[in-house]
Amino acid sequence: MSLESSCDNVSVSNTNTIGESYEYRRDKKRKSVRTYKEEAIAEDIMDQVRSYLNQDKGLFDVPVDFILLDAEKNHVSSPVILGAHTYVAGKYKKQNNAELSFGYAFEKFILYATSLGLGTVWLAATIDRKSFEQAIDLKADEVMPVVTPLGYAAEKRSVREKLMRKGMKSDSRLPFESLFYKDTFDTPLRDEDENIWHFPLEMVRWAPSATNKQPWRVVVEKDQVHFYEKKTKGYEKDSYGDIQKVDVGIALCHFEIAAKEKGLKGSFVQSDPGIKTAEDTEYMATYVLEV
Repeated sequence: MSLESSCDNVSVSNTNTIGESYEYRRDKKRKSVRTYKEEAIAEDIMDQVRSYLNQDKGLFDVPVDFILLDAEKNHVSSPVILGAHTYVAGKYKKQNNAELSFGYAFEKFILYATSLGLGTVWLAATIDRKSFEQAIDLKADEVMPVVTPLGYAAEKRSVREKLMRKGMKSDSRLPFESLFYKDTFDTPLRDEDENIWHFPLEMVRWAPSATNKQPWRVVVEKDQVHFYEKKTKGYEKDSYGDIQKVDVGIALCHFEIAAKEKGLKGSFVQSDPGIKTAEDTEYMATYVLEV
């Protein structure tokens, strides 16, 4: 089973200043890239990447470490990637909230790299994992959930990439009312409902997830938005942790940035509201609006 993320359909722009907001657009042009040009990344772009990776960008006081790797020098590769010479691996120490923090931080980097004109794709199972773990000196108490290649996207996708995208249904998403709810899980939130959270939720809907499972479920109240993980069997292993918690961290990243773009200010806390859930659904975090 491949745990490669379907990492598509969000376009971003920024002012090339680290820490400033990214503009989410509805044209959904951002695509995962598995086929790259045989072209070195410009040094000024690499300087910006290095500067960004030196920052601490995690959630709930859980730091995430990023490591730049040269494919040839570090002997790392993926059978589904063509033409990429640079990779970024991320790791964290095993602890509570680690997967959430990792997903949040790694997706922020993915979006930043995209704003610099670089192609990326989340890779979990489709890599030579032992080589990557050795290259980043992974300790016994650490986990490396995913890596991404970095480079300039080729003008045309390979046949293999086209087949992978089709197999993972990369260009499709669950309907709005299957993911989002009002006050309780008994009341689906419809796409046409008036709601200040509509745009951030739509950006969550288009967030990437492992094999496009979209394991987040969201309950919306007036000034709070509660995030949950809907678990799928087989997506939690010692080698990469609970990859669907990583997916929820990605959703938190998309929600926060999109909320800021709409002038909504708030922060994430962990305070379970006690809403009744199914057995396979676990509370993760709450976005609280500043009022």
